[in-house]
Amino acid sequence: MIQSGTLKHRIIFQQKTNVSDGMGSSYEKWSTFATRWAAIWPVKAMERIENAQEGQETTHRIKIRYLAGVTAQMRVLYGSRTFEINSVINPDEANRELEILATEET
Repeated sequence: MIQSGTLKHRIIFQQKTNVSDGMGSSYEKWSTFATRWAAIWPVKAMERIENAQEGQETTHRIKIRYLAGVTAQMRVLYGSRTFEINSVINPDEANRELEILATEET
């Protein structure tokens, strides 16, 4: 269970959408899916090594209250920072919280 005091960071989930250019073509654009309060923290060095061995370069964990529809095809914005979502975990399939493993874009 997430305690409300730990959700200190306001984040934005974005997803790619197709937008018509009015000339019969379309292009992909990032659009806002949802805005939520979250806890964000960097992963420990040992976790980074383990994830790198599995082919992922996870740099941060993000926790939020449960939100249906969040996928690994989305990204997270926090201030001027952008995080690519590697995986979305619903602990115990309880629909109470989501744990997101992400890589900060540089």
